[in-house]
Amino acid sequence: MSVTMEGAGQKNGIILVILASLAMIVMFVEIMLVPALPTLARDFPNDVQWISWVLSIYLLIGAVSTPVVGRLGDIYGKRRVLIAVMSMYLVALVGCGLSLDISNALFGHSSIFVLLFFRAIQGVGMGMFTLAFGIVRDTFPRERIPVAIGMISAMFSVGVSIGLIGGGYITSVAKWTDAFFIVSPFFLGLAIASYYCIRDPCITRGGGLDLPGAITLGIGVLAFLLALTQGESWGWLSAGVVSLFVVAVVSTVIFTLIEARSRDPIIRPSLLKNHGILGGNLVAVFVGLCMFLVFQTLPYFLETPIAAGGKFGLTDTLTVGLFMFPSAIAQLFCGPLGGSMSKKIGASKVLIAGMTVMAFGFVALLGLHSDFWQLALSQMILGAGMALCMVSVINVVMESCPQGEFGVASGMNTLFRIVGGSIGPVLATVILAANTIIIQVAPGIEVAFYTEHGYMLTWWLGLGFAVIGTVVAIVLRPGASDRCVIPAADMPPSGR
Repeated sequence: MSVTMEGAGQKNGIILVILASLAMIVMFVEIMLVPALPTLARDFPNDVQWISWVLSIYLLIGAVSTPVVGRLGDIYGKRRVLIAVMSMYLVALVGCGLSLDISNALFGHSSIFVLLFFRAIQGVGMGMFTLAFGIVRDTFPRERIPVAIGMISAMFSVGVSIGLIGGGYITSVAKWTDAFFIVSPFFLGLAIASYYCIRDPCITRGGGLDLPGAITLGIGVLAFLLALTQGESWGWLSAGVVSLFVVAVVSTVIFTLIEARSRDPIIRPSLLKNHGILGGNLVAVFVGLCMFLVFQTLPYFLETPIAAGGKFGLTDTLTVGLFMFPSAIAQLFCGPLGGSMSKKIGASKVLIAGMTVMAFGFVALLGLHSDFWQLALSQMILGAGMALCMVSVINVVMESCPQGEFGVASGMNTLFRIVGGSIGPVLATVILAANTIIIQVAPGIEVAFYTEHGYMLTWWLGLGFAVIGTVVAIVLRPGASDRCVIPAADMPPSGR
């Protein structure tokens, strides 16, 4: 018996290593282009207003596809669906690496929309996190599930850590497209390891896909982001922008009605009656917003020339990565610390602490950004807050929800966090685009740069989101009497 338990423990250990590595490398891919965002702007001079979508499209498609991927895992088996999604992700990696060549061949010039197409396919890979949590839930002993989920969540921070410096180095010595080719063999190795080593018990629950809900959710978020992107150039009161905002509102209302009637909803309304789950999901939105407001603005802030009012005037992406690395170091250490603290004092308290620290981080960033050491201090505070939030937010949901509903609840939490993250970069770009200065860099050549005032406004907004997130985490923390009571109408069909 002990041999059998030891063998099962070893298999679980291998599965955990694979899933944790998967989380790390996916976050690496997501963050590795952050130091190179200004470089991408130079490579796509006619599509500068769409640069924020390099981050947003990935998260937008991830928001729509995550619940669908999770449901497919329930129906057909999580391992099978995981391998299929990893295959799509690998194709998207190669496509991103070839995006410049493909766009030049198709259009005769560089077009960012080819890159955005493959980044959209990559977004489907966000569903891998829900599948990973589901595999852990189905295969690990109950007492080890929180630790395993905490380790996978901590790898998000590790991926960010090596992504900033690794991505900065790669894009400083090679093209940004080469970063995708360098990552692809490692991801291929993980896909092969997943195929041979992951053996989930093929627990299937039947049911169907909430495609109407996924489509209306996608239309709503897409319309909202397009309105933000085009507001400055079309005019905020133009027919096009107003129509997009109307579409976003109508789609959201329709999505809400669909979810209330669906037998397999993306968002189960009854779960949101639980304070812990509602609070965890709302805070997840603000976590995503705050993180990507920072990631979108700092590279441009660091590369703004001194002549245009910049503080640093950096020209090398490796140096940009090094300047942002203090945040990654803080995340690397505070991620595991947050997981350990969640077990000792409860995830909700860690989440409150994380949002509070993030708020102080924005205060520090607003006042301390004039030299490397000031920026390093504010980055470390922000990074610590991000890590504590990322690790604890999913555990708040897990502590608040019966095990039988954790799959749906974790998918909802990922969805809320991704939606916040997809809005963050576009919102930052909107604010920055309204605060520019024109500098003549050569005779007859003028370039627009973002002003310090624009960055300050964006960081003030981030502070506001962090404060609201802190209040929500306090008010809607799970209580001792909080339990998920699922009415019969909301219960999944028999056999699930």
